[in-house]
Amino acid sequence: MYRRPQNNVHCNSCGMRAEPGDAYCDLCGTSLRRREVLDRIVNCPGHVHHADISNFIFKHQHDLTYMDRRLLQEARSVVLNESQWVREDMQLTVYGTLLHVVFCSGDKRNKYVVHPNSEDRPTYVVTDRGWRLKLRDGFKTCWGWVKSAAGAVTGALAGGLAKLAIGW
Repeated sequence: MYRRPQNNVHCNSCGMRAEPGDAYCDLCGTSLRRREVLDRIVNCPGHVHHADISNFIFKHQHDLTYMDRRLLQEARSVVLNESQWVREDMQLTVYGTLLHVVFCSGDKRNKYVVHPNSEDRPTYVVTDRGWRLKLRDGFKTCWGWVKSAAGAVTGALAGGLAKLAIGW
């Protein structure tokens, strides 16, 4: 699982790492206003909704670094791509540069983590699945296998029939 560094200071404007004692960013000259990690738990009534994440972004817009905003936008797209029954029992954790926020609802069976990958791009991982989510994902995997096997058989049959029709 991804763990964010604890003692790093980053510029709110450009995101460059700075020393804990610095008052200004070396790259862009911006005053380093906030040095602590924004650590919040957001309880979402009913289910985790993209509006909860949008409201969080709006409420903390001056405290977020560029990377933190991108991570929250990725979290919003994760929420938009999941069914409501998944979001009713969801825990969505976002680890950023100066951010650790958890959006949760229900009994938190379906756990997701959004974090930057090694190329500093937002990505997400499903760390725990409830039984319904396991069943759905298992069905999707099996259906993908059946679909590709059927496509291979169909291609082989079509190729054989084409050879017969051409006279090879």
